[in-house]
Amino acid sequence: MTGEIFEDLRKYVGFDLADARALAELAGPLAPFLREMTDRFYEVVDRHFKSRWAGVGADSLDGFKKTLQEWLTQLLSNAHDASAYEERPDIGRAHVRVGLPQHLLFAAMAVLRLALVERIESLQLPEAGRKIAALHRILDIELAIINDAYREDSTRRIQEREHAQYQQRLSESEHLASVGQLAASLAHEIKNPLAGISGAIQILGAGLDAKHPHKEILTEALRQIDRLDAAVKDLLIYARPKPPNATKQSLDAIIERALILLREEPAFRRVQVHCKGLDGEHRVVVDETQMQQVLSNLLLNAADACEDGGEVTCRVRQLPAKIRVIVEDNGRGMPAEVLARVFEPFFTTRAKGTGLGLSICKRIVEAHGGTIDIQSVVGKGTRVIVEIPS
Repeated sequence: MTGEIFEDLRKYVGFDLADARALAELAGPLAPFLREMTDRFYEVVDRHFKSRWAGVGADSLDGFKKTLQEWLTQLLSNAHDASAYEERPDIGRAHVRVGLPQHLLFAAMAVLRLALVERIESLQLPEAGRKIAALHRILDIELAIINDAYREDSTRRIQEREHAQYQQRLSESEHLASVGQLAASLAHEIKNPLAGISGAIQILGAGLDAKHPHKEILTEALRQIDRLDAAVKDLLIYARPKPPNATKQSLDAIIERALILLREEPAFRRVQVHCKGLDGEHRVVVDETQMQQVLSNLLLNAADACEDGGEVTCRVRQLPAKIRVIVEDNGRGMPAEVLARVFEPFFTTRAKGTGLGLSICKRIVEAHGGTIDIQSVVGKGTRVIVEIPS
């Protein structure tokens, strides 16, 4: 393939047999100076790439210098045809392997080119101008081939990285699928007993006076059962998602209902909640229950992230062909490494919860053809942006 590239480049820059002969005439006069040229090349590399270059070791560096000298020797030979270029050592690929940035290699090549021209001029060779012109043409060809080597290697590395990431995602998906199936089975087994326990506690509580010392204990037990029930529901929704049963709805009304249901939550009692843009005019085709779940989850997360007296704001805005809902808080915010993983199932930094809330929200929003994005700054708060087609 390199031979084909050489033939195309040779025609493009006008490199011909006369140029090949001119380079061959330089081989003898320049031979004593090739080591010096090689050292100048690696002086540039070492000056700008020292920390990384030092890691290749003295033996490896000597090997690189030897390869470059061989490359220069072949550059000045008379073998400049496609078959010869198929066998040429690729100076570019060798430097790709040690991670030398492309711009540094090109800078070193520019220094090498200048050193060669200066040496030819100092030797006062006959027809020096013709020989220098031939040198420029072959170096242009070589640089193009080196550039192609970088491109090929970069493509290969990207493909290898993408393949590794794909394999990792596949493994994680298989693992999550197994966990999801197990969770769904457990959730199904837990759900009915929970309902029975809750009913029994409510009956016991109904027979107690409001001031009975056990009344508060039973109330707390019911609250904890509600938490377990919510976790079970999350597991079932994640493991067995249902397609949206979408109908025309008022998004404003869905938000208002979510706020009514949340107002008794302890986290909501200690924050100020502001709503803006709820004018009743925002109509969307959504599954009412699923969208209420999304908004309730986002609002509750925002409240949980705040200290006492914090603020949660919900804004609704009509955009061309879509409606944007922003839920933001002035709470603790998230560091970048946490933000990068917030949509991963079962990932959570909280002591309570399944870590499925945002994963379920993302799935629901995307099932409606929408998008969800989260921005967060540590110490300043978090903003969640949901956009739904209107």
